[in-house]
Formats: sequence, C-alpha cells, structure tokens
Amino acid sequence: MPIWFELIVMTLAAYAVGLTIGWALWGRDPASDIDSEEEAEQ
Repeated sequence: MPIWFELIVMTLAAYAVGLTIGWALWGRDPASDIDSEEEAEQ
C-alpha cells in the first residue's frame, strides 16, 4: 500500500475521532440542561 494512502486514511481517522470526541463533549443540546435545572428548582 502506498504511503500517501496510509497517511490519508490515518488523517481521516484522526479527524473522525476528533469530531466524535467534540460531539460527545460539546454537542449536547443546552436547552435540555436549562430545562432540567428549572425543574429542579421548583
């Protein structure tokens, strides 16, 4: 397998992992957090 192909595959894999981690940490809907806090105060 050519080295450029392996580099492209590893780059895309790292990009996908970064998107997954970013979505898991920061991709949550903030409105649902606000709603749950308001319900807890009542």
